[in-house]
This record gives sequence, structure tokens and C-alpha cells, in this order.
Amino acid sequence: MNHKNTQLVSSLILMILLLTGCAATETGQHQNNNVISENNSSPQSVKPNKIEPKNEVKKQEKSLNKNLHEATVVKNVDGDTIVINLNGREEKVRMLCIDTPETHHPRLGVQPYGPEASSFTEKTLYVGRKIQVETGIGDGRDKYGRLLAYIYTDGKMFNETLLEKGLARVAYVYAPNTKYVDEFYAIQKKAQNQGIGIWSVENYAREDGFHADSSNNPKQNTSVSQTTGSSSRGNYVNNPSDDKEANNSCKGKIKGNVNSHIYHVPGGSYYDTSMDNIMWFCSEKEAVEAGYRKSKR
Repeated sequence: MNHKNTQLVSSLILMILLLTGCAATETGQHQNNNVISENNSSPQSVKPNKIEPKNEVKKQEKSLNKNLHEATVVKNVDGDTIVINLNGREEKVRMLCIDTPETHHPRLGVQPYGPEASSFTEKTLYVGRKIQVETGIGDGRDKYGRLLAYIYTDGKMFNETLLEKGLARVAYVYAPNTKYVDEFYAIQKKAQNQGIGIWSVENYAREDGFHADSSNNPKQNTSVSQTTGSSSRGNYVNNPSDDKEANNSCKGKIKGNVNSHIYHVPGGSYYDTSMDNIMWFCSEKEAVEAGYRKSKR
């Protein structure tokens, strides 16, 4: 083969190679564009699953597990007891896990904030009002035959409302009806910190009941307790060996109750009341800075 023919063949081969390469490049670009187009046309992008906090999950579970019954208020008895018409039958209902002060107890009579609690319930759960009732587990009843239940108005639990306003305390908590106890105690704690209602009177509302005599006459140590559905009267005697006092350099000035975090000024109704744990402050400012609040009496 002469030199001229060799050059011609070489040129043809080079042209073929160039054409093949361009075709391959265009095909690759076309495929890439198709992939990008397909990805962009995807209707939804993948998002990570949202993990709900444990407390939110528990709230949702409780909400789903509510078994609410429609009812109508027939009569108001006191702050925590009403009569309703449920399924065509009258039922006396005692609100679960709370306790309001008495208003017409045969022996205890009228206790502080009893009339306020009763009046609030009467205005909110007025006769004829449509409500919802969540009965206790097993439709339980107390020893008086009253139906134990949680009451709802406009989607809000009324038991909680009484606690929020300081008109009731958490009480009579018995298994298996402990579903909302944690929430109840949290609400009660907030009312205590605000010092509203029954919590505005020092040493009145306690775990064992309402100590009416102590609130009416703070210089007496006699108390009235209401426990486990019944009431008993007992004499509280302060034991000096249990008394603890701190910051005695300020003794005789501002008197703080370590248990309730309430402080008293000289001349106040409760200043001379016996206390087991006392924190003395030289000024009201010191007491407030330490997290104490002033007694309302």
C-alpha cells in the first residue's frame, strides 16, 4: 500500500472514532438528563419519621382510651359531688382523685373555701347542662354507693379545673384509678406555688385532709382531719425535740416555714404558730430571694 492510501485509511479511522465518541457522549448526557428529570418529578421527598416525646405519646394514649358518656346535670351537692342523669338513670357522682372542703358536713360543718368550691361547681355544672362523664375503671363506686368519675365540660376535665383554681386537693387516690394522678399533682403544685384558694391558708390543706380549726384559730394546735372517706378529730401536739431552726442570727424577725415556703412578719396571724422547721430571715427581701412567699394573713 502506497503512502497516499495509508493516509486516507488513517483519516477514515479517525473520523469514525470521533463520530462514535460524540454519539456516546450525547447518549450519556441524555440518560443523565432523564435520571435528573425523574428525580425532580418525584411527588414526595423522603422525610425522617418524627419521634414523639414519651410524655406526648402517653397523653395521646390517654386521650384515645377515654370512654366518655353523655349526661345531664340534675342537682349540685357540693364542690366535688353532683347528681346526673346517665342513660335515663339518676346517679350521684363523686369526682375521682380530688377533694373539696365541706359545706354541710354533720360534724365538720362549713370549712374554709368550701362555699367557694361549691359555688364554682354550681355555676359551672349548672342544672340542665350537658356534660361528659368518664367513669372509673370497672364503673367503681365508693362506700356510699356514689359513682366515681371524671367530669368534662367543653372538652376540659372539671376535676383539673378545681385543682387549678385552688378549690380542691389531690386525695383518695386508689388503684386502679390512677390514670391522671401525675397530671393532678403537677396542677396542684402550681396552685400551691401561686398560693391561691385553699393554699392561701398555711397548714390548712394537707395530705390527710383539711385542718379547719388551725385555719380559723392559728394559735390553737387542734386539727380536724378528713381521711379515707371519713373524718376524725385529733389533737396535734408540737414536739420540741423535732423543732429545727436555721439562721438564728435573724431570730425574731422574718419567720419562714420550711415545709410550706411561706414567711411571716411580726404581728401576722401565724407568726406565733408552732412550726417544726423554721428558717429565719433578717428581711422580707431575703425571704423572697430564697423562694418564700408572704403569708396572706
